[in-house]
Amino acid sequence: MKRFFALVLALCALLAPAGCSGSPAGPEGPYHDGELTYSNLVGKAVQEEVRAVLLAAGVSSEDVDTFFVWVDDFNQAMGDCPSYRLQDAFTTVQAPAVDYGEYGPMSRTWYKTNGRDYGDVLCRIAAFHLAKDSIRIASAVDRRDWACYTEDQWLYSDWEAISTSPLIEFSEEETEDYFTLYNPVSAAGKSLSAEGMYQAVLDAWQERAAAFTEGPISLVTVWRQWEDQIAAAHAAVLVQNGEALLLVEKTNPQSPYQATRFSTLEQVRQYMYESIHQEDLRYGDETGTLIVLRNDTPLE
Repeated sequence: MKRFFALVLALCALLAPAGCSGSPAGPEGPYHDGELTYSNLVGKAVQEEVRAVLLAAGVSSEDVDTFFVWVDDFNQAMGDCPSYRLQDAFTTVQAPAVDYGEYGPMSRTWYKTNGRDYGDVLCRIAAFHLAKDSIRIASAVDRRDWACYTEDQWLYSDWEAISTSPLIEFSEEETEDYFTLYNPVSAAGKSLSAEGMYQAVLDAWQERAAAFTEGPISLVTVWRQWEDQIAAAHAAVLVQNGEALLLVEKTNPQSPYQATRFSTLEQVRQYMYESIHQEDLRYGDETGTLIVLRNDTPLE
């Protein structure tokens, strides 16, 4: 989901699409605007570092283990994908977001590897899995109203992955919470401002009795207007790690897992925006209004 702006960086992206290799950065920071310090969680050392951060934030060891099963499965399957080069250690690049390239080659690599006939873990699935113990939903959306059963519905790929992947083992309650949390919100046929979009999402979550426990780990979501709905376009988890912030995400279906270090919430917000904007530019779409939430409040 990403684009480089300078000519040198564009050439580097052509040669190594996961980003130009820069100098490794320490966890303390500071991390500067216009730079990204990230890893695709390939090697044991970086996995142990991120594992320790997630465990310290209160994610259960079982859920962390499952997350890294997903990470390893993806990295083994997609390591030879022509669209990008997976980064092992944390590496700093001069870019607003990492460009992983066109979707087509990624999708072909995914489905031809070991004859896979199931969908990849999505950003929303990975984020929910890591944050679910801090989310409580008391009034689930009726299953018949989940926007996931036909290809023209926003959460169709989510349902396909959850219902077919042998690696995803959500309980019935977790599945209900998942589709209640992410089910699109009606825009009532209006083009809404950022404030209007936020209020619509907040009202829907209140109606669904969704609540978030404040703590060291937060769910970060990006919402956009899609036709007559407001939908969750991306999701990640944000963890306070000493003086720094660590964002952990699955960047897109068939594109890599990524852990990224930031110094400020504004850097996180800008990165989330650029991730969506870059993908829109690739396919000639207008980005329009986006809202970025940390749990149930605007990320500012």
